[in-house]
Amino acid sequence: LGGCVRRRVLLGAMSCLQGCACGALFLSGRGRARPMVSTHELLDECWLRVLFCFSASELCAHARLSKRFHSLTNEDDLWIALCKLLWAGKQRVKNGELFRNGDYSLVRLSVPECKSLLLRRGVDIAGITEKPELLDVVQASTPPLWVRQPRPPIPVKWKTSFACAVEDSRRQQITEEEIAELHWQLVYHGQPSSLGLRNFQKGGVYMSPHLGETRWSLVVDPEEGQFFCMHGFGPLHVKRNPDTWGWSIGAATDTVYVSVEV
Repeated sequence: LGGCVRRRVLLGAMSCLQGCACGALFLSGRGRARPMVSTHELLDECWLRVLFCFSASELCAHARLSKRFHSLTNEDDLWIALCKLLWAGKQRVKNGELFRNGDYSLVRLSVPECKSLLLRRGVDIAGITEKPELLDVVQASTPPLWVRQPRPPIPVKWKTSFACAVEDSRRQQITEEEIAELHWQLVYHGQPSSLGLRNFQKGGVYMSPHLGETRWSLVVDPEEGQFFCMHGFGPLHVKRNPDTWGWSIGAATDTVYVSVEV
């Protein structure tokens, strides 16, 4: 069965299982009915096999069925699989690692997870060896989440990672730190530059192959959005790519900078 049809079948099966008055489902077999196992007798492993076919919204919906389903639908393995699907083709995310911009103040992190987050956030962890210290630095370095409304607390690690990634993907303003961390492909008059990728340095410095050292900055217009300003160029509009979660500077102009993975 196709993915959508398969989910509908599974959702229908679960509805029958949950709504059956006697707590068991009866199926006809060779002209007679025979009782199936009660939903309460099914092992968690069996339900997890079913839940692996669900989308994030379907898992959240079924979490309201009962305390047992609330626990099952929050299993990390389910959300690790969903993160892998969501992050395919996206920039600055890596399978098997928590989303770097996530807020993990309500979950338990291991020492390797703390170090991974801090390294990808550009935090120097030399001399920090104790877990409480690492957790403090993780919390202190958590970037603000650019969301339309406050996110409800999610005390589950990989579900938190998924939710924060989705929220962050809606952000339409890039930070100065991201400008400096990313690599940029210059596309001039529709043709990629042959002089390699560009790097904008922290502190607003840019070493141009043509202009030498120049300055850059970010400006936000309440009505027009965010602009990248550089000496010798007019303001270039900053735009998010919803398909890759990457960024472009100067879209629809003769001078376009596009963020790329290296």
